[in-house]
Amino acid sequence: MQITTIEQLKKWRRHIHQNPELSLKEFETAKFIRDELSKLNISYEVAMDTGTIVFIDAGSKHSILLRADIDALPITEENNIGFKSKNNGVMHACGHDAHATMLLGAVNELNELIKDDKLSVNIVAVFQPSEESFGGANMLVKKYDFSKFNILGAYALHINPDYPEGNLITREGPIMASCNEFEINIKGKSAHVGIREEGINALNAAVSVYQQIQSIPTYDLDSKHTNIIHTGLLNAGEVMNSVPSKSLMQGTIRTYNMNDLEISKKRMKEICDGVSISSRCDINLKFNDGYPPLLNSASLLNRVELATKNTGINFILKDEPYLLGEDFSFYDTIAPINYSFIGIRNEELGYTSGLHTPTLQMREEALVFGVDYFVQIALSYN
Repeated sequence: MQITTIEQLKKWRRHIHQNPELSLKEFETAKFIRDELSKLNISYEVAMDTGTIVFIDAGSKHSILLRADIDALPITEENNIGFKSKNNGVMHACGHDAHATMLLGAVNELNELIKDDKLSVNIVAVFQPSEESFGGANMLVKKYDFSKFNILGAYALHINPDYPEGNLITREGPIMASCNEFEINIKGKSAHVGIREEGINALNAAVSVYQQIQSIPTYDLDSKHTNIIHTGLLNAGEVMNSVPSKSLMQGTIRTYNMNDLEISKKRMKEICDGVSISSRCDINLKFNDGYPPLLNSASLLNRVELATKNTGINFILKDEPYLLGEDFSFYDTIAPINYSFIGIRNEELGYTSGLHTPTLQMREEALVFGVDYFVQIALSYN
């Protein structure tokens, strides 16, 4: 960093951390980001009410996109810190406060480089709402005209407590999975347990559906592929001495292969239809499509490695992708993409809690790595 100070990064991060807001409700967060941009004499556009887009014009015909997400999670913070969340039940437990801060710092640095005529590519910086739900990236790329920027590549960072500070982690191809939800409603018929033959047991049907869909990854999909069909919720019945008349199942499908996803959906529908016949229950299966798999472009990998080394941190190629979902995948409709992780694990300070936990914390000096990385990505186009 040349002009942004550690004190600025801390101030930005702590304010955002202390005032977390849920997806599509990030009004105060967006206002803070815009106010800080105005203080830096950096203009911006408003998108989707809580989205903010900065264009830094280097006079080029081409641009690159840098993205940070800004929403928080419905988690109650348990950290004993002076800037603990003021919003009960809401916390930046996925590090989006850090992401927004790193991008603010990078925008500040890049805007100064433009003044000195040291950049050869335009910068599109996106402070994006609603990554944690509703797929804010999908909504944004549909509603906002990114084609006017002629974007050569889109880049995003995510803090990662699995890796120590001083490391950037990425890979070619799949790095995050597609994330799709399903819900199965089963309707039977209630009866007293003493005359159970008059009932239709929705719980038995649910158990049969559950057991069969668990076998799909093993027997219906390519064994070399990583796939998960996970049921995380199962409710059934009313009271202990009656035949369960209804059941509800909810879960998620995680895969890197869209053909595997379609096979999984088809088999789940066939299983539900078959169990409906055998159990005499009415079974309704519904899918809620979420995020496609996040596939890093091979064309950007060398550039990412060079920028990482110029930042002064270690470059790590991850062997296996995560089975987590991330809506940055939608940006591949406008440009090649790269999604990388910045390590924040610090054993000495005890910062080892995972993402989406109430005790996630980091050493704020590690934010500098992300700021410098974004700057080096931009400079790599010179």
